[in-house]
Amino acid sequence: MKRNIWAIVVVLVIIVAGGFAYNQYVSNSTPSTSASPSPTTSDQFSYSGQDGQTALDLLKSKATVVTSGEGVNAFVTSINGRAASDSKKEYWSFLVNGAAASVGAGSYTTKSTDTILWKIATF
Repeated sequence: MKRNIWAIVVVLVIIVAGGFAYNQYVSNSTPSTSASPSPTTSDQFSYSGQDGQTALDLLKSKATVVTSGEGVNAFVTSINGRAASDSKKEYWSFLVNGAAASVGAGSYTTKSTDTILWKIATF
């Protein structure tokens, strides 16, 4: 009887230890999902220019965009569901080839050699 109890205890310890080891393996090999967005995926958005297309038209063709105003007066307030936060003094800025754009996205006509980057900035 004593021997059976020890055998049961040993088997239970092995099962518990194996389950713990399996959970550690799964948690280390599965990419984590975070409730907060990653800065590289949601606080920035980039694409290549296209001869004759405005930065805003291209953005709208590649992402879900919310603007206030239209055309040359459009101000981007949200890209792919990531809205700039007024309370955090954020806004969507856009850069052309790494430099801040000197005109609005609805006015800037891109070239195929341009890299357009939108990113959340603060003021």
